[in-house]
Amino acid sequence: MRREWEPEELIAAWTLLDDDWELVGNKPGATRLGFSLMLKFFEQEGRFPRHVGELPKAAVDYVAGQVKVEPALTSRPCLCRS
Repeated sequence: MRREWEPEELIAAWTLLDDDWELVGNKPGATRLGFSLMLKFFEQEGRFPRHVGELPKAAVDYVAGQVKVEPALTSRPCLCRS
């Protein structure tokens, strides 16, 4: 997963769409953010992230804004357990 994203690319790849919101909508707080990030990561990479460090900071911030959750909550170790 690349680290640098242009704004247009970030929007195209990490925006939650209608079907995504059906899956994400009933999840609370940090779970909503973690699930959303894993969903969008999986769409792009065909796998789930092994650790939080694989998620681009720009994507975390962008998705956190969409789901209205503090991006710092991704630092929790349970986000990407295997």
